[in-house]
Amino acid sequence: MNKIKSDEPYIYFDNDIDNKITNFSTIKDKIIELTNSYCGNNKNIKEEPLIINIFSPTCPDLTIIDLPGISKVPIGDQPKNIEEITKNMTINYINNPYTIILCAIDVNQDITTSDGLYLAKQMDYLGERTLGVLTKIDLMDKGTNCKDILLNKLIPLKYGYIA
Repeated sequence: MNKIKSDEPYIYFDNDIDNKITNFSTIKDKIIELTNSYCGNNKNIKEEPLIINIFSPTCPDLTIIDLPGISKVPIGDQPKNIEEITKNMTINYINNPYTIILCAIDVNQDITTSDGLYLAKQMDYLGERTLGVLTKIDLMDKGTNCKDILLNKLIPLKYGYIA
């Protein structure tokens, strides 16, 4: 994301600056098209990133990397070692000491078994650059809650947890 002075926001993909897109309603379809051209139509995964350059007067100068998560069981055209590939891809990015890790955690399961949180703690042992993002709160068992997690008591992180 790049903050600009112009009032007209735009994006372009990869280094294709000659094809600026100003109609943001078409971006989702373009992402799907490029993902299918990179990876095929059958759930394959590639390590090469799909780069979207966003220019707007209302966004900060910031790089965001959306990783696929740790897959354990291959589907579609995914290679048999999909877990190794997705784990190495994640480590490659979160190992950078200047990276803030937004770690998505399914809270309807025991967070101590979270692969994402486990990797984040390996790369950021003290939790100084990790923010826990709790998902699936609506799927928690009746009578349970995530109060201690949200209060940062169970597995402390400097930036805590949001739901």
